[in-house]
Amino acid sequence: MQSTNPHSDHSPADHGSRSPAGPGHDTGPSPAAGGHANHDKHAGHSPEMFRDRFWLSLVLTFPVVYWSEHLQMLLGFQAPAFAGSSWMSAVLGTAVFLYGGLVFLQGAKRELSARLPGMMTLISLAITVAFVFSWVAELGIIRADAL
Repeated sequence: MQSTNPHSDHSPADHGSRSPAGPGHDTGPSPAAGGHANHDKHAGHSPEMFRDRFWLSLVLTFPVVYWSEHLQMLLGFQAPAFAGSSWMSAVLGTAVFLYGGLVFLQGAKRELSARLPGMMTLISLAITVAFVFSWVAELGIIRADAL
């Protein structure tokens, strides 16, 4: 009686990583044919989206840094004061974190749910730690002296 298993006479490892499948060997849909469309780690991301988020985040970062108490102390200048100026860095910094970092946080969520942490997870960890530390220091929960 002949086996219906196409690999009964050899191991699938005999094919090698680049060998095309032989007769009776189904490799599934190819990535070029859209076989991994549902598994695209960069779904919803484009270079243009990253570029646009980068430039807007960069523009919002200038006032965050300028109104930073630490930078003012280190460089010996006083930023103009007005109602709410003491919260300028915290509020705009939060906007930068949410707008510029959301794509990384979403990517990390996908990576971690697939149990495959990668670059999005690493970036998300870094920006989240920095963001939380900044708010903890801003609220006076811990003392964060300038360098």
